[in-house]
Amino acid sequence: MATSPIDAFGRSVPEYVSGRPDYPEALLADLPGAADIVELGAGTGKFTRLLARTGARIVAVEPQPAMAARIRAAPNVEVLAGTAEQIPLPDDSADLVCCATCFHWFDYARATVEILRIARPGAHLALIWNLRDERAPWVADVGRLLDDCRGTPHHSRAGQWRAILSDARFRLVRESEHRFVHRMPPQGIVDRVLSSSFIAALAQAEQDAVRQRVLDIVAAHPELAGAGEIGFPYVSKLYLLRCLQ
Repeated sequence: MATSPIDAFGRSVPEYVSGRPDYPEALLADLPGAADIVELGAGTGKFTRLLARTGARIVAVEPQPAMAARIRAAPNVEVLAGTAEQIPLPDDSADLVCCATCFHWFDYARATVEILRIARPGAHLALIWNLRDERAPWVADVGRLLDDCRGTPHHSRAGQWRAILSDARFRLVRESEHRFVHRMPPQGIVDRVLSSSFIAALAQAEQDAVRQRVLDIVAAHPELAGAGEIGFPYVSKLYLLRCLQ
């Protein structure tokens, strides 16, 4: 039986925690003030931790129990099991809905109806992605490896999510981006690749083959081989929209 994307993420939680970056603090200045924030697809809480610093009431919605268990407890954070297509909250619950590196996974038609249902009048929707900065040759090599392995259209670069930018129910308020570097040991590159759902869903022998390909990339670049710590460059991209219905 094929492994679902949600289950695949659950199989690679340690790699996700190790290999995926946090979000830059500069994003907070791009978000509107909000008393109640709903974060969909909260994962292990990497963006949740940043949102918690606003002091707002945060409801983090995550379908995968193994990932949700990693979200740090905080007085202003509540974690709920649920999906973007069936948000476990009443109507008019949120001043701000956030989706950090996950909106491309949602069923667009069902999720947007649910987002509008829980959005209060004048509420905003923030779509955020941490994107690999492939200007570095070794990062481009990692990107090509991921492209070789990817067999699913569910990734941000496929672009289907961009339908929301011409959806009359939403109005784009602003775009912003912030470049940053995720510091980690070289092993983190392996973890970053293995945390991808389409790789986590592979049989163990296939995962081992992918692992070796990553190690070959590390060995081929002098700035990585033998380094105690490396900087994985990213661009954090934000699209802020106002909910009109």
